[in-house]
Amino acid sequence: MESVEKLEGFEGQVRIVIPPLIIKENVKYQQFNSFYLTDIGYYPKAKNHYCDRPNGCPEHILLHCVDGRGVVKIDQKEYLLEANEFILIPANTPHFYHANFNMPWTIYWMHFYGSHTSLIIEEIYKKVQNEHNKLTFEGELVNIFNRYCRLLQKGYSKEILKYISMSLPNFFSGYLFPDLFKNIDNTDTDVVDKSILFLQDNIGNRLGLKEIADNSNLSVSHFSKLFRNRTGYSPIEYLNHLKIQKACYQLQFSEKRVSIISFELGFEDQYYFSRLFKEHMGVSPVHYRDSLKTDNKKIH
Repeated sequence: MESVEKLEGFEGQVRIVIPPLIIKENVKYQQFNSFYLTDIGYYPKAKNHYCDRPNGCPEHILLHCVDGRGVVKIDQKEYLLEANEFILIPANTPHFYHANFNMPWTIYWMHFYGSHTSLIIEEIYKKVQNEHNKLTFEGELVNIFNRYCRLLQKGYSKEILKYISMSLPNFFSGYLFPDLFKNIDNTDTDVVDKSILFLQDNIGNRLGLKEIADNSNLSVSHFSKLFRNRTGYSPIEYLNHLKIQKACYQLQFSEKRVSIISFELGFEDQYYFSRLFKEHMGVSPVHYRDSLKTDNKKIH
């Protein structure tokens, strides 16, 4: 049996519950059904906030602590949740949580569900389990959250509900890719970002792995592991991606021969360049250029 205690409430609190009838009326719409909120709120200095759900909750729950602290227990594992940390409780998972008595937490929270939430939930929950759940709730993240609250306080129009549902994946991307979400230009300090700039600046040169690693003052093995973990590709593979991207641009917006484009991109062997291009784009450089001309004729 679910047990929830929050006494008289918390001064300044926000709590919005979307009626089950409204949800039932809208789940037939794909734009709504993929991701949707059922509850959302903000509890400041939530002294005596307590919740025990031995059978879990039908929805996923996100708690983001911005001040104070509390304890969250998920399926027998206990987590201390402090300021600038978040936690994700998967749907139908037994859990228990409470605010610290002396330093009660201030939390932003939401309940949500949908047919396409499973992959995002899995990735965010992995972060929690690996203790990679530190994130300041600021900027666009808090702006989107507050926008949801303001909109829902206006009512439950289909327009509002569809907007929120279609934008929820963007909100959760802030938890998966915080640096990209914040749109912070950290290329001055980030090794991988600096390396990508180096690759872009030297796109017409033949670069070896050691030369790329040396630019970051790291060993080849350490740099390669760091780069692959961040991008999913080796530095040389990534460089080739950039070269193909540049080649596509040149083929569309210049009259240069394929041999010239190949040479300018640092390929000594034009045939190797053509094979690499076809591997990436599915057609040869010549056919790619011809297809663009055909498409332009169709447009005009």
